[in-house]
Amino acid sequence: MTSFRRSLVVTASLAAHPFSASHAQQEFSFDTLKAKARALAAKPYEPQKDDLADFWKKLTYDQHRDIRFNMESGLWWNEGPFSIDFFHPGWTAKKTVSLHEVKDGKTAHLDFNQKLFNYGKQVVPKGTPPPPNYAGWRARTQLNSKEYMDEFLVFLGASYFRAIPANSPYGLSARGLSLNSGIPGVPEEFPDFTEFHLEKPAKDSKSLKVSALLNGPSVAGAYQFTVTPGEETIVEVEAELTLRKPVTQLGLAPFSSMYWFGEGTHPKPFDFRPEVHDSDGLLMELGSGNLHFRPLETTKDQFRHCVFTMEKPRSWSLLQRDRHFSSYQDPEARYHERPSVRVEPVEGFDHGKLHLIEMPTKDETDDNVILLWEPQPEHAVGKPFKVHYRLHWMRDPKPSGLFTVRATRLGNPVQKPNEVLVAVDFAKPLEPEKKVGDPKWYDITDFEPVVEINNKQVKLIHVGLSDMSMPNVDDIPAGLGRSPQLHMPQVLRAFFVLDPGTANDLDMTLELRDGNDKAISERWVYYWKKTH
Repeated sequence: MTSFRRSLVVTASLAAHPFSASHAQQEFSFDTLKAKARALAAKPYEPQKDDLADFWKKLTYDQHRDIRFNMESGLWWNEGPFSIDFFHPGWTAKKTVSLHEVKDGKTAHLDFNQKLFNYGKQVVPKGTPPPPNYAGWRARTQLNSKEYMDEFLVFLGASYFRAIPANSPYGLSARGLSLNSGIPGVPEEFPDFTEFHLEKPAKDSKSLKVSALLNGPSVAGAYQFTVTPGEETIVEVEAELTLRKPVTQLGLAPFSSMYWFGEGTHPKPFDFRPEVHDSDGLLMELGSGNLHFRPLETTKDQFRHCVFTMEKPRSWSLLQRDRHFSSYQDPEARYHERPSVRVEPVEGFDHGKLHLIEMPTKDETDDNVILLWEPQPEHAVGKPFKVHYRLHWMRDPKPSGLFTVRATRLGNPVQKPNEVLVAVDFAKPLEPEKKVGDPKWYDITDFEPVVEINNKQVKLIHVGLSDMSMPNVDDIPAGLGRSPQLHMPQVLRAFFVLDPGTANDLDMTLELRDGNDKAISERWVYYWKKTH
């Protein structure tokens, strides 16, 4: 009798579990997924079958937002360090993905379950078929405290995903792959992650491992993501890709971000905030170890596309470098806390071009900045190739020991509308830091700003350097700038005046050098376009 009752309890528990698998378990490994992707690439592309009912497709933004996932119903909730939420299809999320749970080397499909969602005010018409699958997923862990499961990773739409470090809002987005991004006259292609295999972590695991199948008209591939959340959230990406047909531009480790306007934008939109952007600069660490910083910018009604040819780069980062609330004045959007991301190449990035594409935008709702790596030489159709890199989602990079580009401003000198004044602020350290020993500011007597312009016809009228450290200290409220516990940044303003003449655009660089002609700063790299 006792044995029967135990058996009954187990049966009831299984029946109540919200995640049911209608398909038999199958053996799974990343190698089997790569083999599946290679077989898929050898066949003509077949678009995903559209089984989503019109009711779900026609949901408005507010209607779709009203559908909430019950967090406590998440996959692995209270079973370990991570929990998985699912996204309901609708509004712009019309495509669905096949989700699977991997346990003990076997994978099983997770069927869509409407009981996992609170539909709020939604009244679903009788007879409306449920969605065939979920639209995407997000992961949670105790990122900021032991009392709450914070989300830290989202996969939703095409091959897009986002991650965050501790104490940060979401910002820029990554993609698994970009094809023909930002090329005038060439349609951009958005391959999809069509299935995910979520590996159940051990109770003491620090990382979440997920495999994904990518498919699109021109490519198929398999990805494996190993995600370790924390003060710096690391997403390790390994992939094998096969082209079905030639593409104009293959983009690896791509990002999408938003830059509406900053301190150097002319003319500025009519907005109460001084700056609005998710990212404000590109930091490139060359194979030599030299650091080049390119501030982001937009030009009204003009398209900007810069290409940096590189060999064995050590890293590149899309940064939100300005961390002052006063620069944004937006406590809701928290632009001053948006994350930065550093790409650390491991395999497949020896030679290539880093593309930075900046497009005009009407407001902050559109991503208008694209960053991607185009490998050289081009990969052959039908031949699988591997890539491996790490994404470090962080607040700020570690100090380099150099003066760091802090701000870029441009304008006309007084009563000289045909000339351009460029002012670049460098800081060391970038932000106030706790004193260690007795740090001193440098004597800048022998420091020299060195300017280079790609157009020999452009006249460089004046170059100078000023120490702005004390005005910067006194700008900090409540006297904190004069605290004996803090080492304040030394802020140097390099400036130069030029006459562009008939030039409509210019490539310019600037760096600080000491009396021995040694670079003591990042190299500022800028693309100037005439705006008026």
